[in-house]
Amino acid sequence: MKVALVSAFLEDNVYEHRLTDKFMKDVICKEDHFYHRIAKALTIRNIEVTVFYMSQEKEIKEFVHKYGHSIVRVPAKKLKFIHESIVYSPEIINEIRNYDLCQFVSGYYVKYKIPDMFDYIVKKLNGEMPIIARWAGGNYKWLFPIRKTIKKNTLNKCENIICSGKDEIKVLQNIFKIPNEKITYLVNPINFDLFKERDREEALERVGLEKDKKYFLYVGRLSKNKGIEEMLNVFKILVSEYKNLKLIIIGDGPLLEYIKNVVKKNNLELDVLLIGRLSHEIACYYYNLASVLINVGHSGGLANVIIEAMASNLPIIATDVGASKEFVGEKFKNGILIKLGNELELKKALITILENNEDFRNYNKEKLEQFTHENFGEKMNGIYEQCLNKYNS
Repeated sequence: MKVALVSAFLEDNVYEHRLTDKFMKDVICKEDHFYHRIAKALTIRNIEVTVFYMSQEKEIKEFVHKYGHSIVRVPAKKLKFIHESIVYSPEIINEIRNYDLCQFVSGYYVKYKIPDMFDYIVKKLNGEMPIIARWAGGNYKWLFPIRKTIKKNTLNKCENIICSGKDEIKVLQNIFKIPNEKITYLVNPINFDLFKERDREEALERVGLEKDKKYFLYVGRLSKNKGIEEMLNVFKILVSEYKNLKLIIIGDGPLLEYIKNVVKKNNLELDVLLIGRLSHEIACYYYNLASVLINVGHSGGLANVIIEAMASNLPIIATDVGASKEFVGEKFKNGILIKLGNELELKKALITILENNEDFRNYNKEKLEQFTHENFGEKMNGIYEQCLNKYNS
């Protein structure tokens, strides 16, 4: 079985860097993005997998990821159009046609006002092969009425839609009228060989940080709607009230300069550690030395960093939005949920966890078993077989 794992994004925009050959080899082929963890889980099941990235680079070129699967960079064109740019790639259609099945691994609230590559690819390949979609992130309320209609029609042409949150399932059922039998609840896999409980001193020594400090941790893209502004505002207050407090920020993105300016303006150069992008082989140690993970953005799906924190037995502060509340909270004894954008609640939650840290360390092995590569691969293999049988009948 040959499966095309497709991102509907123009990845140059996502990374804020053209996907040159060097960038593909130095970054994409070495990173632990969930696209590639999905590919790894499928490869374990002996499924032939290729991950497709669209770029404004003009040459179709194949690369090999560190996990062993292929990555194909495909040319795409970007045309300016009012508020949103039109992105299209006839080449990716031709490439996908060489596979038995097409699965979108990106979330696809890509364009709110005009059709996007998810709509385009489904329209072109509908009737030629089974298509599996993924519903994650974004806000359907932002869609223009005509876009909502187009999105509804596109989603209904897919054989199956993967969701990682029960609220998202309700949106698919109630807003886009997707039959329940077409929806699958499944969360991305993580690497439990990396994200696991470790001795704190071992982790501190591994990354060279001081033992007598308390560390808040943020891991993810530095962009709007991630709660970064609120996190910095609260940290400015707490760092003046608590000695030996540090904020570690791992990741990059468009808000990096904003963060640097806030740090400089408030004389926080010694208190905020901007680590940048890290491989999972290194990032995993930060979960073991931190006191709490802060993940207070607006996401309908379950953030991968939340699963990684759960596996590392690290307390979590998350918003009561989407799938987070199904895994995090005081009832699970692993963290605190707060309202989106509420800085007062964030401050109180941070103080509570800082002063009662062990009360929020509750390792739940049974709950974590659903996130293994083996479990994900087995379930996806079943979905593939079901879709192919239905399509070929």
